[in-house]
Amino acid sequence: MQHFKAKLISGNKPPYSSWTFLVVPEAIRTQWGRSGPFAVRGTLAGAPFRGSVSRGEGVHRMPVRRALLEQAGVSRGDTVEVTIAMDAEPRPVEVPDELRAVLDGDAALARLFDKMPPAHRRAWASYVADAKRPETRTRRAGQASEGIRSRAFPGG
Repeated sequence: MQHFKAKLISGNKPPYSSWTFLVVPEAIRTQWGRSGPFAVRGTLAGAPFRGSVSRGEGVHRMPVRRALLEQAGVSRGDTVEVTIAMDAEPRPVEVPDELRAVLDGDAALARLFDKMPPAHRRAWASYVADAKRPETRTRRAGQASEGIRSRAFPGG
């Protein structure tokens, strides 16, 4: 496990300007010998997480979901203690019922979804599941069809 302090930041351009990121120090990324997207696990301000690090806006960063921010009691702009390690354990994508219904209703769309990289599948599943209201989850699941066909991230 690697230990460091980092400031939680936003992205610089839409839609990422509304997201919160943790930047992984270049020395750690270099030590691991990874450049593409890779899975990590650790703690952020004491709260456990599993995530994916990828290159964006000139750095290697991990999106920090709202649930993790709330669990850790931190917010964008805070400097936090981080422990992090590579994560080799399989990470199945948990597809919410609303998105599963859309995929079950369109076999071609389901095949496209299954062929997407795990980060894309996880992003669409999270986009739908993270909505608080059932009608918002249903609306987002309906929007997924076009996004999956265009291989876009939600909100992009």
